[in-house]
Amino acid sequence: MNIRQYFAKTQNAKLKRYQKMVELSGLKPHHRVLHAGCGHGYSFEFYNKENEVVGLDIFPAEECDIVRDKFTYIQGDGTNMHMFKDQEFDLVVNVGTLEHIRPYENLQKFASEIRRVGKGYVVIVPHNWTPIEPHYQLPLWQHYPMAVKKWLSNHFSIGNYPKGEFEDLQYFTKAGWKKLFPDAEIYDYNHIRFGIVRNFIIYKRIPE
Repeated sequence: MNIRQYFAKTQNAKLKRYQKMVELSGLKPHHRVLHAGCGHGYSFEFYNKENEVVGLDIFPAEECDIVRDKFTYIQGDGTNMHMFKDQEFDLVVNVGTLEHIRPYENLQKFASEIRRVGKGYVVIVPHNWTPIEPHYQLPLWQHYPMAVKKWLSNHFSIGNYPKGEFEDLQYFTKAGWKKLFPDAEIYDYNHIRFGIVRNFIIYKRIPE
């Protein structure tokens, strides 16, 4: 049994997290949203049917499978959102992307662009002390020595990763994320019941 999937299903964790994103950001139906790193839309568009949303990601438009009214997809790189004006959107959403961005300079660029194009933003990343690491799905994987992580990855399929595939994910404390988002509030959020999987919700509320 996959414990993480079990608790996510029984608690409807993504819906509750979406509701917390709306609450913290002050999102209203008339606000225009950029979902930077939209993927398949499972974390936002699946639940939101009211707002005008622009989705941005690196894959070609023909691969975008988000079907929704008031949705436009643009292929682009979050580290350089030159196609958007300063504060063009009321809210920028980013869920489960920034921990994958390397090198650090690119992460800085991505964070800076989120702050530039949005009047407000809400960003979700894994908590640095999440008991179960959500990608590898092992207890405190993020704190294993690098040599141990690479050895295990070379010998076993772990979580979302097949045998032989390894990703060095970026984990930071609140202070580390605050350097990237100095105007943000950071909320500790239990994504899966009993805090089995924890997130940081990094947000700047939409101005009234």
